[in-house]
Amino acid sequence: MNVFYEFGLRQINKKNEELCGDSVEFLSTPNMATLVFSDGLGSGVKASILSTLTTRIATRMLDEGLPLDEVVQTISETLPICRVRKIAYSTFTMAQLSTEGSGKLVSFDSPPPLLIRRHQVQRVPYEECEVAGKQISDYHFQLRPGDWLVQVSDGVLNAGIGGAYPLGWGWDEVAKYLEGHVHEALSAEQLATKLARVVLELYEGAPGDDVTIVVIKARRKRVLVVFIGPPVNKEDDERAVEALMSSPGRHVVCGGTTANIVARQLGRGVIVDLQTGTDEVPATGRIDGLDLVTEGTLTVTKALDILRSDEPEEQLRLKVDGASSLSVLLGEADEVKVLVGRTINPAHQNPNLPRNLGLKTQVVGALADELRRKGKEVEIEYF
Repeated sequence: MNVFYEFGLRQINKKNEELCGDSVEFLSTPNMATLVFSDGLGSGVKASILSTLTTRIATRMLDEGLPLDEVVQTISETLPICRVRKIAYSTFTMAQLSTEGSGKLVSFDSPPPLLIRRHQVQRVPYEECEVAGKQISDYHFQLRPGDWLVQVSDGVLNAGIGGAYPLGWGWDEVAKYLEGHVHEALSAEQLATKLARVVLELYEGAPGDDVTIVVIKARRKRVLVVFIGPPVNKEDDERAVEALMSSPGRHVVCGGTTANIVARQLGRGVIVDLQTGTDEVPATGRIDGLDLVTEGTLTVTKALDILRSDEPEEQLRLKVDGASSLSVLLGEADEVKVLVGRTINPAHQNPNLPRNLGLKTQVVGALADELRRKGKEVEIEYF
């Protein structure tokens, strides 16, 4: 079983505060996803500094490969205690989730996690242990595609206190809300946004505490393979098409000549959909078995511009042009494989660049940089 973890985060500052006193770090590697979450004592600048120090130290240690138990020991020994209130200056939750589905979460003075499976919130069993004089909750669980893991700050549980919920919204009510609103079509970010909206309403627009909502959606990894440009040697056409079609996930071809190569190798036709053309982007086409067929460098360049602009996905889905459709597929993907044919189109040659470096190569490189900035895994193969 291979599990991918999609991350969503929403934070709301306490009323009249410029900074959130909670800090969150999320790291993802091919084998492991790591979450570090800290709630600083009080609110504002001081709380933000304390929680940030906690998350940065823990993240750095975990990133260097230190065991989670050792990190907990170090953080527990390091956290200072408020002399007046006799409590730690910051709380923490740390989790490591393997791509095999095993999860370990440890927390100090934090709300219990919410594990959602088949629309039912499950209480995750845990053991209590003392580390450096602090009571640590140690959770072990399994995650599989379709599960959700939600971690919230005290600011979520305290929502509505003295009003709609005299004692605050509470863990059980949050669980009931999630059970009634989670569904597969939602992204982790969308579920976090929905929950944050309710919390803000319960606070009547003036939160009495910092609010942090972390949502992790366990699912299969979404792979997108994009083939752009003809290979330098025609003998490589078959190999390039084989690399495209044998890869799992969705398949996209960019470029008229490239589309003809794919259609010929597959023994299929190319149908142009003239209704999808605009003044800026040429029309798309269709080849049986492929998810999208577009024009080449111009369309990819426009898709890159769209990704950089962070145009809402909901708006892009209403458009039919190739650049918008390509940007939606790129935005949905977790891993993008780009197969680049190195044949240079003379019409796209940039005279200010070396003769062996065309505009297409530059655009693909810039696209890869932008996708990596958005947290995507990107692999480029040249033909």
